[in-house]
Amino acid sequence: MVKWLLWAAAALLAAEVVAVVAVASVVGALPALGLMIATSLAGVAVLRHPGRTRIDRLHEAVRKNGIGGLESSGDAFLTVAAGFLLLLPGFITDAGGLLLLLPPVRRWISGRFQRAMQTRPSGQPGVVDLERDQWNQVPEQQIEDRRRPSGSAR
Repeated sequence: MVKWLLWAAAALLAAEVVAVVAVASVVGALPALGLMIATSLAGVAVLRHPGRTRIDRLHEAVRKNGIGGLESSGDAFLTVAAGFLLLLPGFITDAGGLLLLLPPVRRWISGRFQRAMQTRPSGQPGVVDLERDQWNQVPEQQIEDRRRPSGSAR
């Protein structure tokens, strides 16, 4: 998983460089730099003013409900995420941050997140209730070790 996150971060960085070069070739280097600074300042404004109260609500929801608190305060989480994306230099992250500030996009993402939190992958049963005569306790030495040898890789 970490390997894929590193690849995704490297791909985003490469895409951001291409986007900055493309915008700079169209509008010029100084206006492109000014635009990146302006969007970073907008990210600071989102995190400072409306984002501060939402950050507090997000902390409270997560403190009370654990990770499930993100579901109840999805709007706050997405606003904070938008502020961070705007704060990062680059036009692709800025576009993502601006999209997250739009209420229809936030509603769509919140709905997807709620559905993902409610559904459980198939094949993983919840609680299986068995009668006493339907199960046997197996001594530990009889359980076969099915783990991979430490030297094998995927």
